[in-house]
Amino acid sequence: MDRILLRFSEENVAEPITSQVILELGIPMRIVTATVNSSGGDILVEVPKVHVQQIVKAFQAKGVVVKFPKLIEVDSDKCIDCGACYALCPVDAISYDKDYSVVFDDKICIGSPCGLCVDACPARAINLVEQQRNSKK
Repeated sequence: MDRILLRFSEENVAEPITSQVILELGIPMRIVTATVNSSGGDILVEVPKVHVQQIVKAFQAKGVVVKFPKLIEVDSDKCIDCGACYALCPVDAISYDKDYSVVFDDKICIGSPCGLCVDACPARAINLVEQQRNSKK
């Protein structure tokens, strides 16, 4: 599964675009997080890898901006591999490598709706990556 961020504008947020794409393509999508209000919204979804390009094209054709987001950044120079973040991650995006270094899986992380690892890090090595709403990329 791949994660894509669907960004809806104020002009199209009231339209049932997500359900239209699901029904038109017949491809299931798992909604990981969603933040939507009358001025726009973001929906982070997991989609089957084999259908990513087809799904991206369908959303873009309906005016939705599609991104492949990087949700956190880890400064490996600051990280002390203490593991304070490990036990708090609700989606198991953090693990230990064979050498007991902490490993982050960007494809599993849900980013800003969570952020528990950011708050737990005593070295301040983890930062949430803010997704710019004005970017069309």
